[in-house]
Amino acid sequence: MKYDELEIVSGSIYKTYFKFTFPNMIGLIAMSSVSLVDGYFVSRYVSSVALAAVNIIIPLITVVFGISIMLTIGAAVLIGKYLGERKEDKAAAVFTKVIITITVMSLFFTAYCFIFSENVSRLLGANDGIMVYAVPYLKMVSIFFLFQSLEYCLSVMIRTDGNPYLASTAVLFGAVLNFILDYIFIVHMNMGISGAALGTGLSFMASTFLILLHFFFKKGRLYLTCRIGKWKEIIYASYNGSSELLSEASVAVVAYLFNNIMVQRLGTYGVEAFTVINYALWAANMLCYAVGDSLVPLISINFGALKYTRIQKIISLSRISVIFIGLFVFALFTFIPEKIIATFLNPVSDKDAFDTALIFADYVKYAFLFIGLNIIFSSSFTAFQKPLHSVAVAVSRGLMLPVAFILIMPLFLGEKDIYAAVPLAEAVTTILGFILWRNTLVIKQVMGR
Repeated sequence: MKYDELEIVSGSIYKTYFKFTFPNMIGLIAMSSVSLVDGYFVSRYVSSVALAAVNIIIPLITVVFGISIMLTIGAAVLIGKYLGERKEDKAAAVFTKVIITITVMSLFFTAYCFIFSENVSRLLGANDGIMVYAVPYLKMVSIFFLFQSLEYCLSVMIRTDGNPYLASTAVLFGAVLNFILDYIFIVHMNMGISGAALGTGLSFMASTFLILLHFFFKKGRLYLTCRIGKWKEIIYASYNGSSELLSEASVAVVAYLFNNIMVQRLGTYGVEAFTVINYALWAANMLCYAVGDSLVPLISINFGALKYTRIQKIISLSRISVIFIGLFVFALFTFIPEKIIATFLNPVSDKDAFDTALIFADYVKYAFLFIGLNIIFSSSFTAFQKPLHSVAVAVSRGLMLPVAFILIMPLFLGEKDIYAAVPLAEAVTTILGFILWRNTLVIKQVMGR
């Protein structure tokens, strides 16, 4: 198969970009909606304290998911490059090794978190009131770590293999199923927070099996093989995708810090307020990650095929997309923040948490203007196999700068430091990303500078 026969390297740039980005966006919106739907049902039909328990466990789930993203994105870059070079056997070997690695990793976390659920919940910051909900939620959700990880991995792989529509269809199916199961388990069967975790886990399982149809019916060029070669490619994939793990892990660390600070300063209602804002940040990140994830196969395959002009146009389109997303979410939190927060918190019965979330939203909304550009910087660096640059962006926005601002800003804003840390971190990271972008040799060559 010649390069020009591949749509990615020869088809209409706009058609190709939206063929990958739009289904990916639908898929990741669906994926992020799983958490939002859980939050809605838990807050409405269990309690706001149960909602806080979900948020306490989220940092752990984020780390497990982050390891899967690290392995998946790092492997996808190699696979995309091999497919662009017509080396399907090497691409299949990398695909097989990443599936094995993710399976082993997920089963380890499942066993550990299920057995030591109380210790893990306490370590994550749960107080006595939250522990009642956190432990059963963690036990149930940990059973399905494998399917959560494989759903993401396989959806990225079949996009790289040229079938983005099945990936999005499978994830969308899982999201709809999660809504139905949450309604059945929580509202009708009164299973409480365990019902939310069970519904989520079963939806991940269903999506995973649906995506596997692509490989069972041999719809593309990726397949499982016994000839996997040396494992050093997985080490390299982990290194190249490390920024994705650090990005997720940084989110987990910052969420952990915010949760603990909120508990200490404001009590349980502080965590409830932060949970709602965290959902908004998660949703905005997912929309922009959809664009960023699409860049990995589009850039890596075109890079392998030496199609530099196409890469320039694809990157321009991605920047326009995330800027539009950022402005849209910013407008929502500027004009109708009360309606968004009221979806999860009752303005009367949860008044303290509701008012705190409103204050938080008034600061955090500015972060949405920079989140997308930072994700594009990080994903592009990964696709160009510049992991250190990507790590610098990911760690700056997700860990170093937020923590630094949490420690420094009290000198200027007092108690408001907790609210200002996130938008300031995103703004400074955008400046850092631009500097790195302008001074990277391979990017200068590709961009024609």
